[in-house]
Amino acid sequence: MPTTSSSPILVYADGSCEGNPGPGGWGVVIVRPDGTHRLSGGDSQTTNNRMEIMAAIEALRALDPGVPVIVRSDSQYLVRTMNDGWRRTKNLDLWQQLDREVARHDVRFEWVRGHAGDALNEEADALAREATQSAAKGRALRPSGTAGVTAGAAQAAPAVTPAAPSTPSDPWDDDEEQLINEKLRPMLEDDERIARCDVCKQLFVARGDETCCSLAGCQMQKRC
Repeated sequence: MPTTSSSPILVYADGSCEGNPGPGGWGVVIVRPDGTHRLSGGDSQTTNNRMEIMAAIEALRALDPGVPVIVRSDSQYLVRTMNDGWRRTKNLDLWQQLDREVARHDVRFEWVRGHAGDALNEEADALAREATQSAAKGRALRPSGTAGVTAGAAQAAPAVTPAAPSTPSDPWDDDEEQLINEKLRPMLEDDERIARCDVCKQLFVARGDETCCSLAGCQMQKRC
């Protein structure tokens, strides 16, 4: 029988995608008293939003029923859909899976700003990026990492080096798809589109097949 605790398990969940749609991955960092556990997986053809949802699903699947959990994500698409009732128009299959997992636990979703110095968020981002690269190269895409996590109090984990240079926050980042559709896309020229930078994950206005924003650090990282 699973044990419970008044102190929730701390989970960081993140998703990544190249091309959007394209190969993508998700990464999860679960902090518990006996250590920090990591999960990751990917899909050869997906979207960033789907990977954000999948990260939360897989994190909760790894926990025993009844565990109190705080799920932290830099995706407002995920957090505001779960907390504020954003309308679900896409990815209904994954939302249903997430609802089932949430029903098994005492879950609170919290938004954190991406690339703002939160070490565990950066680590989840790095895991998602690695899984995306594996998916792009056709490697094994099934979830990997530690499962069967039981209840316990959250504790601090060692700091990690960010996978990409920190950049100023874009007011339209974090997958605010609904706001993008309503306010940004009508302002675009015929040859423009909203894209997510492969390096820093911030949204930018792209032309043609551009996949990297104009920030110097991102341009140089893309060349490596």
